[in-house]
Amino acid sequence: MKIGLINSLYKPYKRGGAEVVFSRIVKELKKNSHDVFVITISGKKNKTDFFITEMDDVRVYRFYPQNIFSFIEINQQPFWKRLIWHFIDFFNWHSYGQVKKIFKKEKPDLVLTHNVKGLGYLTWQAIRKLKIKNIHTLHDVQLVNPSGLIIKGREKQGFLGKIFSKISKKMIKNPEVVISPSKWLLDFYRGYGFFKKSKEIVLPNPLVLDEQEISKKFEDDKITYLFLGQLEEHKGILFLLDLFPKFNKLGNCRLVVVGSGRLEKELKERYKNEEWLEFLGYVPANKLSRQVFKKIHYTIVPSLCYENSPSVIYDSFKCATPVIASEIGGVPELVQEGVNGYTFEAGNKISLLNKLNLSLQNIDNYQQMSENARIRAKDFDIKNYIYKILQL
Repeated sequence: MKIGLINSLYKPYKRGGAEVVFSRIVKELKKNSHDVFVITISGKKNKTDFFITEMDDVRVYRFYPQNIFSFIEINQQPFWKRLIWHFIDFFNWHSYGQVKKIFKKEKPDLVLTHNVKGLGYLTWQAIRKLKIKNIHTLHDVQLVNPSGLIIKGREKQGFLGKIFSKISKKMIKNPEVVISPSKWLLDFYRGYGFFKKSKEIVLPNPLVLDEQEISKKFEDDKITYLFLGQLEEHKGILFLLDLFPKFNKLGNCRLVVVGSGRLEKELKERYKNEEWLEFLGYVPANKLSRQVFKKIHYTIVPSLCYENSPSVIYDSFKCATPVIASEIGGVPELVQEGVNGYTFEAGNKISLLNKLNLSLQNIDNYQQMSENARIRAKDFDIKNYIYKILQL
């Protein structure tokens, strides 16, 4: 089968879990002998017409969508510029023309769309115009809120947000199939009237499982916790670092921080003399199990924003690591209280402190929780994932 896959960012560009999931799907489809090609953006402003490169034996079509700046630079731009950029992104006829030309050249049997913001929302019109079957995978709330973020306590949608979501709904219309990694996210979009005529399914994100066994041991009664993710306020890193010393009064716990972001330099400077804290910076996904998780007992996911289905939880379970996470968005669909981790009220320090203390008190149950996490990861085997989407 010839399959086209579309995501705004593709290696070497990456922002979060969506790009990791997208790359896994591309690789597995190719491995299964499908004829696969990718459409994504180029960061080179002089490349407005599509060009073809090859990565891992996959044809990659790139072009620079004509706009006032690149999607890659969006987080560095002022609000007024982003407002103009989003309007152009909705009705980017240049992108529409490029995508349509690629489809006419390749003639795919199926198109798997992921995040198209930055490539242009007319991508879906090109797919409909050429009558190609489309399966769309949701990753976050970006069809309702352009930032892709909704912070707890700031859920109310403003005037501009209402306009944005109405236009998004008209642009995407009703793909044949819509996949959501969590029931929570699917219900969220249903609440805004999206996908009324689409077939909707909940299918958790895929994992590439291996045979490597990671055994967890407590050395000198010390427990090591992990924060893995973007070093941004909405991910709860400031919230966690403020609380951890209060929890670690006896000095028998460590916190390892993996990831990069706008707060990285500031936090490294502020906490440079703390013995309980270690910053490892960015670690590639394919090196996490050997370089990081081998020495981690619990992963902490202290998000202050509504999460869909965080990749960090999948990666933790794969490495037999229980998770202590904010009970928000789709997180409770993955983390079962007292089985493969604990959940706490997002943004509530007392609630998190209670669960951290519980993790210390229940050391005797740790090995069972670790094994439960490993077993849960098997539900996300990418082989089963690919089989299911190709049956839709």
